[in-house]
Order: sequence, then structure tokens, then C-alpha cells
Amino acid sequence: MRAKGSEKGKRGRNDKTMIKSQLTEIWKKFKKAFPVIAFFLFLFCTVILIFGSRCVMVVSIVTVVFKGNYSKRQSWGKLFGVAGIQIFLCLLAYVATWNLAFRLILNFIVPFCQIFFKADQFNKLAYFSGLMSFIFLQLMPLDFYGFLRQGAAFLYGLTCFLLITALYRRAHPLVPDYGRQQKGLKVYACWLRAMAEGKTDGQEEQILYQLSQSLYRDAYMRRGRREIVDIEGKVSYIFALIFQRAAYFIGSGQTLPLSEDQETREKELDFVCRCADYLETAGSCDFWENAMREDLFDRGHKLLQEAKDHEGEIFSIMQNCLRQFLIILDTLRQFKEGEDSSGWEMPERQRMAGRFRRHFQMDAFEFRFAMRMSLVMVITFAYVVISQADHGYWLPLNAFLLLRPMYEDSQYRMKTRFIGTVVGCGIMIFVLPFLPRPGGHFILAGIMAACMYTATPGTRVHAGFVTCFGLSMATLAMGESSAIELRLLYVIAAVAVVLVVNRFFFPTSMGQQFHYNIQQLFHMHHVYLRILGRSLSMPLDYGIICDAQLSYHMIHDQLREYIEKNKPEKSEALKEFLKISRRMVSEMEQMLFLINTRRRGLDAMKTLEDYIAFTDYVLNQAQQRLRLRPEKNIRQIRDLSYHRWIEREPELSYLMIQYGKNVSRVYRLVCENT
Repeated sequence: MRAKGSEKGKRGRNDKTMIKSQLTEIWKKFKKAFPVIAFFLFLFCTVILIFGSRCVMVVSIVTVVFKGNYSKRQSWGKLFGVAGIQIFLCLLAYVATWNLAFRLILNFIVPFCQIFFKADQFNKLAYFSGLMSFIFLQLMPLDFYGFLRQGAAFLYGLTCFLLITALYRRAHPLVPDYGRQQKGLKVYACWLRAMAEGKTDGQEEQILYQLSQSLYRDAYMRRGRREIVDIEGKVSYIFALIFQRAAYFIGSGQTLPLSEDQETREKELDFVCRCADYLETAGSCDFWENAMREDLFDRGHKLLQEAKDHEGEIFSIMQNCLRQFLIILDTLRQFKEGEDSSGWEMPERQRMAGRFRRHFQMDAFEFRFAMRMSLVMVITFAYVVISQADHGYWLPLNAFLLLRPMYEDSQYRMKTRFIGTVVGCGIMIFVLPFLPRPGGHFILAGIMAACMYTATPGTRVHAGFVTCFGLSMATLAMGESSAIELRLLYVIAAVAVVLVVNRFFFPTSMGQQFHYNIQQLFHMHHVYLRILGRSLSMPLDYGIICDAQLSYHMIHDQLREYIEKNKPEKSEALKEFLKISRRMVSEMEQMLFLINTRRRGLDAMKTLEDYIAFTDYVLNQAQQRLRLRPEKNIRQIRDLSYHRWIEREPELSYLMIQYGKNVSRVYRLVCENT
């Protein structure tokens, strides 16, 4: 009996601990979402008071805009640009309501353009806020005076967005977060000391690799309109390069290339330790602040000059690191002093025409998803206009929210949306009879909105709160039972439409994207080889290199995540392939840097050209064995000579040898697994 009692007591304590943990987690989510909840409730109340309940649709739209922008470190120019685009989409939404022809044409073109030009496989939901505005603002047809009222409400909401964002930034200044960069500098310093003492165990490689990947991802998300990356993105990118090079060196198993002469060796070790102290200091202070930055720049410049005054490979290695960190400090100075950034121009392939050519392919993620979204919007809005059904706008609304970029994500949303809708309708059946009109409905809608922004989007709980919010507003204008029945009916109809389109029209699953990414990974290696070939005769374009680096690492990261989740039976071979591929990119990046430092003779140029052609050919052969689309314009190698060594170029020759070995490893790995 005592044993049973103790077991019950343990279970009770465990249950209490679990409940307490869940409540703590909910409270954390609520605190994080509180600015968004407060903004929504303020806008909800003021829009109803000033413009009436028929304009309440703008509240959800502007809140999504606020949620996506209020805490980001971006300029006021970008924020006003966001507001301007929203106003333009509001006008397009009104034009779409004029007749069936405009409705169909614009609901094909606008969704397609929003996804095609704004979203990509690494930032899949970049289209969401803009397309939500266009779709939601045409759900309820309005006459001209109704449009003016709704437009005024929308303009009021966007003005509130800008003003409250300004107040939020004043109360919570957007302090730069360089925690990962500081951690990386400390790890780098620790590794240098360990290498100098001969005690390193190589554990730093994984830390620096993960930091570099996360920083490449940050840099990718900081693309500007005219430049590949903005100031923050440039800083993240250069830090990622520093950590990538260090991780490559650690992973290669090399020791510091110290001199055999004892006196010279001691000087080299002393210099390495002073560089480690310098990086440790930089990682332990606010290196982005003026006082610290200027002191670090002066110290770093002296160390760099000292390294230039000495010969030896170790001084060359430390020069590369110091030079990159000084570029970071100078970039931060430019930003603080308001100077124009010496950024890298957007390459041709990333400009409007280039993106159009690149994405307008049958296997491209952007094209396939844009076509699906346009088709779903045309079908659902055609039903709304032709049927004139009561609350028919719930069909395109639900279809828009259910259709996700990937088939698996849409399936998950269909399940959670349906279950959440059923639960929400069940709750409202019992609650609605006790609500006084209209005050009780508005109060319940406000409570449900707070819960809605606290819950995780896409879950059953979130869908339940959304349903309760929607029904609390819809039942003000129609009967309770008919509103609930229509809500369920339109969710089922939206699930059916999205399911059919996802299955039979340009389907995109994670498995398909995985195979496309493998193709892209090989293509990126060919791109690097072409850049290397061009750099032999002209100066290196760092914008193109930055774009290639960011694209490669985003593809690499997406492949790694998919393999860990979905390919356990082939994970070892695939992980080995990604590891080799990553090392090839590190070697290529260093080769590009070395080739760009000075011009070479004709013999060296010929050796490099033949080396590039052979490597290009072998990679293409590996692609064909995997039944991937072959590259275009591959040179014939029948009359070429293959050499991996250039006289008086030890560093470059070492990288050529290692890169060639890794290409051979890729080919062998492909042969063994096909």
C-alpha cells in the first residue's frame, strides 16, 4: 500500500511539475507576443470606434505587418517602403472587385508576382504579408464610398504601425546582437593558444562551423535592393568567412606551419599568442562601440603591419584573419558615421531580369509554388463572384492560409485547421448564447485575439482561437447556427481545393526539393570553377563571390536538415558527401583569394585553365551517374594536361591538390552509391 501511495505521490508531483512547466512556457510566449497583442487590441478598438466594424479586416492585416517589422533592425526608408507597397496592394484589391474579369486576372498575376519575385526556397514566406493584404481586402465587396472608408482605415492602421514602431524603438533601442561573433572570436583565440602549445583536440571545428553557417544564414536574410547584403549582412558574411577558414584548417588536421629555426619559431609562437590575445579581447568587449572599435583597429593594424614585415606561412595565415577583422571594424565605423557602404553590387542573376530567367523554370520552387497559389486564388474567387454565396469569402481566406510552399506543410495545416475549426465551433455553440450583443462579442474577440497571437501559428490550438475570433465577429451579422455551419463547410471545401491542386498541379514536396538541391549543389561547384576561370584574366567581383557563398551555404544547410530528418538509411553517405562538398568550397574560396592577390605568368594560367576544365568534366560525370541534369558548355579534355602543382606557388598548389582529391572522393562516393 505504501509503495502504491508513493507511486501516486510521484505521479502527482510529476504532473504538477509538468503543468508548472507548461504554464511557464505559455507565460514566456505571452510576454514575447505582448507588443503584438497590445497593438492588435488598440487598433481593433480604435478602428471599430472610428470607422465601424465593417473595416475590422484591416486590423489583422496591419498587425501582421507590425509583427514582421517592429523589432527588426532596418531603416525607416524600408519601413515606409513596406507601408507604400501595402497601400498599392490595397488599390489593386479594390480594382479586383470591379468585375469577374479583373478578379480572375489580378488574382492570377498578383499572387504569382508576389511569390515569384519576393519568396525563395530559403525564405519561403516572404510573400505572406503583401499577399495577405491583397486577398483579405477584396474578400468583402465595397462600393466607392465603402472603399474610401476602408482605405482611410487602412491608412490609419499603417500610420499607427509607423508611430508605434517609433515609440517601441525609443523605449527598446535596437541594440546589435553580436553574441555569436564574440563567441567565435573567443573559440578562435582558444584554438590558436592550444595550437601554439600543441594541445588542440579539434573540438573547435564543429563550433566554428555551426557559427559560420548561422552567420551565412543571417547575411542571406539581409539582402538589400541594390546590394547583395546591407551593412549588417556584410559584417555577418565576413565573420562567417573567418570562422569557415578556421574550421577548415582545424578539420584538415594540420599543425601551425612553424619554422624549424628555434629563434624564428619563438617569434612566430609569440606573434600567434599576441594575435590570440587580440581576438580574445575583441570577443570579450563591445567591439562595435566607438571607443572599443578605434582601440581594436589601431592594435589590429599594428599586428597586421608586423605580419607583413615577416616572411613565413604562419604570418600569412594570421594576416588573412586580421585583415578580415579590420574590414569588419571599418565597415562598422562607416555605418556609425553615416558613410555610404562600399558594398557589393547585386549580380546580374539577382536583379529583376536575372531572377526572372532563373526562376522561370519548371523545376524551380518559386515558379511551382507561384502557379499553385495563383490557381487556387482564381478558383476560389471565381466561386465567390459566381455563386454570391453568403460568407463565400471564407473559402479563399481558408485556402490562402492552408496552401503552403511544401506539400507536407500544407498537409499538416489541413489537419490542424480542420481539427481546430471543429473544436472552436464546438466551444462557440456553448458560449454564443450567453454573449450580449455587440459588446460581449467584441470582448470575446479581443480575448481570442490575445490567445491567438500567444499560440504557435499553424497548430490546432491556434486554429481553434482563430475560429472563435472569426465566429464572434461573424455572428454579429448572421445567425449563430448558420455561421458555424458555413465555417465548417468552407474549411472542408478549402481543404478539398488545396488538396487537389497540391496533388496534381505543380506539386512540390520536400523529397522533390531535396533532389533539386542536390542538382543545385553540383551546379554551385561549376559556378565556382567558372568564377575561378574568369578571375585569371580580370579582377575578382566580390559581389559575385558573396552571392555564390551565401547561395551555396543555404543549399548545404537545407540538405543537411532534410537528411537528418528524412534519410536515415542513406545518412552516412550523404553526410560524407556534404562534408567533402563543404571542404571543396572552403578550398575554392581560398584559391580565389590567392589568385586575386596578383597576376600570374602564361604557364601558370594554362595550368589553371586545364585544371579547371578537368575538374569541371569530372564533376559533370558524377552528376550524370546520379541522373542529374548535366551542365552546359563543358570543355573537352582530350588534348589537355592535368597538373595540380605550380612552381613557386606552394599555398595555391596545396589547395589545388586538396581540391582535386576531394573531387575524386565525390566521384568515388557517387560510384559506390549508384
